[in-house]
Amino acid sequence: MAVIWSIVPVEAKTLTGSQILDEAAKRVKATHSVTVTYDMSDGQQSSSGTLVIAGEKFHLSSPDLTVWYDGTTQWTFMPSSNEVNIVEPTPEELAQVNPFVIISSFRKAYNAKSLKAPAGKYRVDLTPVNARGAYIKKATVTFNASTFMPERIELTTDTGTNMSILIKTLKTGTNYPSSTFVFNKKQYPKAEIIDLR
Repeated sequence: MAVIWSIVPVEAKTLTGSQILDEAAKRVKATHSVTVTYDMSDGQQSSSGTLVIAGEKFHLSSPDLTVWYDGTTQWTFMPSSNEVNIVEPTPEELAQVNPFVIISSFRKAYNAKSLKAPAGKYRVDLTPVNARGAYIKKATVTFNASTFMPERIELTTDTGTNMSILIKTLKTGTNYPSSTFVFNKKQYPKAEIIDLR
């Protein structure tokens, strides 16, 4: 019996969904920033963009919109209307713009469940603790098992839309100035400012 046990490989401990997300959130927090380029598709339309996250702050740039969030105030510039909307967003409103928020806020807002995943990956299902009023009804996040950084996010929204976000590149550690996360009116002198706070 001892011989049999010695040649049978011992399986690594399986992590729970909460443990995976805790580790991911810890690693993101430990870096100065995370910069990703991504492709997003809802089955009918697709777009690409760049997202910079530094703590609670983020800056998103895509052909459809540009968003700055300094941890309290969010500015959204829409080229199609040449308008900038200013809000102090709720966590749900933040998730609509920046789905990566679910990684850092899951402890408060989501239940996490680990799924089967290919070798070298972790997959976690997220469902809202309070489904009523939740914009994201379900999310499945695929992580790199070595870095715990997200590689793919699949979302189902409250309207039944299924979105897929594929992370093409991910870089950590850049020290961005605080101005990166604040709208600069001088760069958009003709934009109409709509303050909804």
